[in-house]
Amino acid sequence: MSDISIDISGSIEPERVAVLRSIQKVAQEFGVSFIAIGAFARDLIFEHIHGIPAPRLTEDIDIGVEVASWEEFQRLTSVLIERRLFAPTRLPHRFTGIAGESIVDIVPYGEISDEMKLISWPPDHDVIMSMLGFEEAYQSALKVLISSEPFVAIPVPSIPALALLKIISWDDAYPNRERDAQDLLFILENYGKAGIEDELYETHTDMLAEEEFDNLLASVRLLGRDIARLSNSQTFQRVDEILNRETDENHGFRMLADMIKGTMIRGTKFESALQLLKKLLQGIQEEQSTV
Repeated sequence: MSDISIDISGSIEPERVAVLRSIQKVAQEFGVSFIAIGAFARDLIFEHIHGIPAPRLTEDIDIGVEVASWEEFQRLTSVLIERRLFAPTRLPHRFTGIAGESIVDIVPYGEISDEMKLISWPPDHDVIMSMLGFEEAYQSALKVLISSEPFVAIPVPSIPALALLKIISWDDAYPNRERDAQDLLFILENYGKAGIEDELYETHTDMLAEEEFDNLLASVRLLGRDIARLSNSQTFQRVDEILNRETDENHGFRMLADMIKGTMIRGTKFESALQLLKKLLQGIQEEQSTV
């Protein structure tokens, strides 16, 4: 994880700070790593760090914790409940904050997953989730200060890592995660506004010229390269497979259909989103070809 610290203290609601402080404290006691994920991470990165309004605000808090076993995960969540920091729900990964209405989803990753980076939730093990990309997200995360008093600093994924997680999560739970596709489109459309302009013009002028100085297309290709750089071979193979399939008309453009669901100008939006997905895939494959 990067030691870069971004200070957004004072911009997060006190109830959310309290929830994250509880997780931070118990994770430190257990010696486990954790990272913000999901739409909550999206809001932190775009809304609070870069001042880019998110397409929809979320009240939920999504957290990944690195644990070695279900027993360790159970011990950690049991402490949160026993200390009356969180209350359980009927779902094993979902909790509510005692102090308010916050919904907190906690998912485990790390050694708990099998060689395919899959976990299956006990007791029935009928709910299977892919944890691909979580380790890369943590290793490339920024430490974001969300409160100075009390001191709460949490790891937040980089934008490329967030995009990576969105791609895998959408595919893993299709057709139940259309919001992941919509979040991915939001990331593609806004990466160029999130502080990478100097990098584009200083070190990627050839790519800019190839895209006729279209900053949007060039920034998405750069995002693809950034995703490929942080991905291990297993994660790269999965993402490459997903994007190749979802940009091929013979496979029905399922991701694109989810991306533009609810938009009024479907034809224009579809073509634009398809172009961006293809540029993302192009960037990923360009970077991988240099390795």
